[in-house]
Amino acid sequence: MDFSTEISSLEEYQSDSDYITQKGTIPILFTAPHTMTQLKEDGTVKLSEPYTKAIALYLNKHFNSFCMIKINDTGEDSNRDNRDEFKKELIRYIKDNNIKIVIDLHGSSIDRDFDIEFGTLNNLSADFSTVKELEEAFTENNINNIAYNDPFKGGAITEYLYSLNDIDVIQVEINRKYRDYNNIDYLERLCKSFGNFINQYKEFINR
Repeated sequence: MDFSTEISSLEEYQSDSDYITQKGTIPILFTAPHTMTQLKEDGTVKLSEPYTKAIALYLNKHFNSFCMIKINDTGEDSNRDNRDEFKKELIRYIKDNNIKIVIDLHGSSIDRDFDIEFGTLNNLSADFSTVKELEEAFTENNINNIAYNDPFKGGAITEYLYSLNDIDVIQVEINRKYRDYNNIDYLERLCKSFGNFINQYKEFINR
């Protein structure tokens, strides 16, 4: 199956449960909490963030990372300051599987002046070396316009997990142009970048 067919199929994946969890062998967990349209508390609608689900599933399938994906609207935005079930289950999942790195996937609009942004609570939630390795994985695939903590410093998921010991947490905002099926080369380079990062970490833990 070629990449475009596979990523499209993964994006269409549905489930009757509120969350999808897939185990891997590498202790890196990709979360995707905004894969569906949600009704916000003020009555307005929060649109979905396309391909964050497909990216997380693709990396689990091909690079053996873990993933936890919110797939149905539960009436609460899991990246807001609340103690919703997604975050509670996330904590359990991390502890049960000895996860060391969480990458929280989000989508930004095409109007943003970055390709990728890393949110680390102003350099608090992840070790510098982890962030640097992730940056290099992107630049190796010619994704060079990378921002840090401006304007997205990391939402409630990053803050919620920050208190855990021995874990790095990075919120990754992905510009819409890298989540566009009509620009499949960009989307494939994005997945390859994450895959390179996973492989680098795999080599590190196997030394």
